Amino acid sequence: MRLMDDLTIKIGNDLKHKIWAGAEKASTFDLPMVSVIVVNYNYGRFLRQAVDSIFAQNYPNIECIIVDNASTDESAEVLLEIAADYPSAVVLRRARNEGQCAACVDGFAASSGEYIVFLDADDVLVSAFVETHVFVHLSLRLPVGLTSSDMMQALNSRIVLSTIRGDNAQALEKTKNTADLLRNFDSICPEFWPLQKMDASIKAQVRLIEPMNVASWVWSPTSGNCFRRDALDLFIGDPALPGLRYAIDTYLIRGISVLTGSVLIDRPLSIYRMHGGNGFTKHPHLHGVLNYDRFGPNDLDLRSREMIIDHCVANARMFNSRLHEASCFIRALEAINDIWPPLRSRNNAAKSYLAERLETEADALADVFGRKLVAYWRARQRHSIIRALKAWGARLLPRK
Repeated sequence: MRLMDDLTIKIGNDLKHKIWAGAEKASTFDLPMVSVIVVNYNYGRFLRQAVDSIFAQNYPNIECIIVDNASTDESAEVLLEIAADYPSAVVLRRARNEGQCAACVDGFAASSGEYIVFLDADDVLVSAFVETHVFVHLSLRLPVGLTSSDMMQALNSRIVLSTIRGDNAQALEKTKNTADLLRNFDSICPEFWPLQKMDASIKAQVRLIEPMNVASWVWSPTSGNCFRRDALDLFIGDPALPGLRYAIDTYLIRGISVLTGSVLIDRPLSIYRMHGGNGFTKHPHLHGVLNYDRFGPNDLDLRSREMIIDHCVANARMFNSRLHEASCFIRALEAINDIWPPLRSRNNAAKSYLAERLETEADALADVFGRKLVAYWRARQRHSIIRALKAWGARLLPRK
């Protein structure tokens, strides 16, 4: 028996929805758009598989943007095939190869998604990658700037490992609030999640990385991460970023996570391929053994951390207007500076790189934060090396 008359709701001038009593209301809202940006340079032999993995996703709202960095191999022919098979794919061809970072910036400018994934052309996404990352973002009680899932490791076309975090014991630690980190979106808002229900184990497979906690690298490389667009907006406009050329993951992940926090997903949702031509990784991970050349020409960790500090100092007024309080600003910069090895002053005139920047930009920062507060920050930096050593010493003490 009908308990009430039909209700007709008019939205705008021409959109009408008829709701029957007792019937399920159809949602007028879509799931967020996810932009997957593929950066390619002479990876034509891998590019098709990377793009195929995007269009094989379980998630419906995806745009694919391919940025070719002036490749000289068979990439042009592969891109023609991709355009024929996937007409919705957007292809951007750069006249010169100016590095990964410049290509990512171009791809981001052409994108429209609320969430962004940067996929290296030699990597592959598992079909549940986008669905899982979006589900976690929508289920989170704390709106962090990025999620980072585990990755399988492959030698050419053979899977060797199911994790890329095997050398980082801290990634295995659980925090006391992990169980309450998610409110499963498909349970609390089922009418807005038209996809298959996520298995309950996801709640035990996430870990919160608090803001300021960036001392250890616990995230996956580029192709394992899903960024909030508004979090990327804080850093991707840095005019110095194209000059970094590589290691955009190091810059963006540390910069965003130090301010907003991040969440690790303990599921391998993409494949990191090693093929002898990788710029950074030399071999699959071994616990306790580095798989790259520390401080080698492709290890841009120190430079990316300097750039984060430079960008935040140059845009202090913007960050001051968006952070909860001024202390968040200086604590974030100290956290970036004090990662081991601590950043050193370039001219040896100050105790650290951050101390040097606070000295040279003291007047500009005082206009934003006030002279007394900036003077206090400068005094703190005179003891920055001691603070960093104490922080690292505490990590080496046995757990009680």
